[in-house]
Amino acid sequence: MAKQNFQFQSKQGGASLIAIFAFLVLLVFSLNFLVRIFSLHWDDRILVSILDDLPQVIHPDTTTKEVRKLIGSRLDINRLRTIPINELVITKKKGQINLTWQYERREHVMSNVDITLTFNHEYSY
Repeated sequence: MAKQNFQFQSKQGGASLIAIFAFLVLLVFSLNFLVRIFSLHWDDRILVSILDDLPQVIHPDTTTKEVRKLIGSRLDINRLRTIPINELVITKKKGQINLTWQYERREHVMSNVDITLTFNHEYSY
């Protein structure tokens, strides 16, 4: 049996500078999207807490104008000026107040890239 002598030259290399830079760019863009989406959802959670607390302060004889004013003032207190209150539809039938709020939030990211989220809330008091 002949002795075979293999000489392996292994050249191990780590990640190149370009690969590290590409990874960091991808990480920054991903975190940017996540932070923007999280902030929009956080604003919506605050809005839901406002709408959940409404039954404590409204009565069957409360007018739709008073409800709209109350919600508007609570949005101002919580600094939620970017949620469009003109999308809010309030109807009153037989002493019951129905509230429907469908709105869209658009956040500009860069160049021609936007994040658009749609929210829908329906309540009966």
